[in-house]
Amino acid sequence: MDGVRDMLATCTRLGALLACAALMGACAFLESSTDFDNPALLAVAPETLGERTLEQRLVIRWPGGERSLEAALEISAGKLRLVLMSFGMRVSTLEYDGWTLNETRHLPQAPSGVRIVNDFLMIAAPLDALRAALPEGWAVTESKGQRVFTQGDETQIVIRYSAATPWQGQVAFEHRAFGYQLILDSHEF
Repeated sequence: MDGVRDMLATCTRLGALLACAALMGACAFLESSTDFDNPALLAVAPETLGERTLEQRLVIRWPGGERSLEAALEISAGKLRLVLMSFGMRVSTLEYDGWTLNETRHLPQAPSGVRIVNDFLMIAAPLDALRAALPEGWAVTESKGQRVFTQGDETQIVIRYSAATPWQGQVAFEHRAFGYQLILDSHEF
């Protein structure tokens, strides 16, 4: 019986290490661009999103790969708190107040907290707050279940919603400039 327990414990540790290695590979690919490494943090007050708690399943796709993460999100008292996990292991913890991001990476190659918060805000923030926060030369339009972000005349990001709200159902986020996609399945409590 002890041999079976030891084997199960070894398999669990090996599975966790493989999940970490896969996530690190995805992040290394996604963060290979200089522009991607140092994005400016969008200044959107979390209270514009309303107080809520939700869980999400994220699928990140890029040329040649795909990874899944789970997320727990809470917005309350003027703060956005997000915990990302992979195979039950904490990947990163983020806390954002509209100006400052406190980030704890539990894995050295965890995705950039700024990129995660910005992508989330582009998906969920009210349009007026988002427009005020976008960098010079960027614009966002919204119609028929989608948002389109342009820089100059070029479409950079397209977000499609399966429901009337980003808090329930599936959201497909395509970042054309950096060549990745996010698929989020959300459930609000």
